[in-house]
Amino acid sequence: MKEPTSLPCELIQDILPLYVEEDVNPKTKDLVAKHLEECGSCRDFLKELKNEEPVLDDIPENLPEPDTFKKWFKRLRAGAIVGLIVLILAAVGIGVVSYKAGTVAEKETISTKDVVRVLKKGGLSLKASPSPVIDPSECRLGDVQPKVYGLDEEGLGQLYIYEFDSTLARRNILESIKSMEDDPFTSSQIPSVAYAAKNMVIVAVLNISEENWQSDYDKIAPMTQALGKTIFYDLNQGEKWVLYGEGKDWEAKLVVSTYEEWWTGEDGYKKFKFYMTKTPLVNYKGNPEEIKNINYSFEYLNGKSTLTEEGYHQGNFDEEQTAFYRGSPLYWGIYSGTTHTIDKNETGKFSVQWNGEEESFELTLQEP
Repeated sequence: MKEPTSLPCELIQDILPLYVEEDVNPKTKDLVAKHLEECGSCRDFLKELKNEEPVLDDIPENLPEPDTFKKWFKRLRAGAIVGLIVLILAAVGIGVVSYKAGTVAEKETISTKDVVRVLKKGGLSLKASPSPVIDPSECRLGDVQPKVYGLDEEGLGQLYIYEFDSTLARRNILESIKSMEDDPFTSSQIPSVAYAAKNMVIVAVLNISEENWQSDYDKIAPMTQALGKTIFYDLNQGEKWVLYGEGKDWEAKLVVSTYEEWWTGEDGYKKFKFYMTKTPLVNYKGNPEEIKNINYSFEYLNGKSTLTEEGYHQGNFDEEQTAFYRGSPLYWGIYSGTTHTIDKNETGKFSVQWNGEEESFELTLQEP
């Protein structure tokens, strides 16, 4: 193959999702096809794009290194560069728009392949697990049997990924799980945590013994944290913001995390639920050991939460709040929500009484 007309694998692999969807023009299609005839690595990548159960450790990263194109340009003559760039931009321009519009963020229904690829970008390289902790046939949800992937090399964590036909089908199944006995993971007394994203259910199972619980959990915890974070931001398009305020003696935060879920109902109309968690944090500017008889409250939207001395905790005010990455057992019903949406610029209020004194102030959006 002559160097001036050779395309780098990184660029071919960026175009391949469009090529699979036939969103490239004929000239680019011919260029990609010619490259595939001569490049086994890109043929393998194409095979994985079409594979419903990918083993992602064998797939090279899609995005080129920062200096990839610099090295490529040095190998091409100036005339060939100009012609090739024009050809590629003309071919891919419209296709990229249509491809981006069909990514996970825009789809109502996604696939197991979509989930695995998104998790890989979040730092989790999954492999199909040959030894599931629970036989997939014994933990069906409705008629859906999960695909099982390993989270780590030691087998401490496994993901059971359920792919439903629609978000409505997934919601109906989860709403039917009313108790621990209906949850195949909890009833097996195996530690697990579940997440929902569009038409998918993702259950992380911890294969940890009681005697090695702490040491093994410390090994797997960063992966489960990355899992929850990726599901929240990348699969559910979640958002987090902070309301903040301070007075003479106190400062307070309300960490708000939200996402919306949309689906088509049985009547054919679009429906949605709005999910929100609120984490209250307070910090006393004086000596916290002097605090007695404390009572404080956060007001936000139509809700008010009041805490007393037993609920008071100081020490994590400046830490990143990650509780909303944790999911829950299936039977807890975390997948319920409200139809109320909010404007992040809405203000809140903090009030506190302690040691015979009191203070209150407004909470407003804290700029990042």
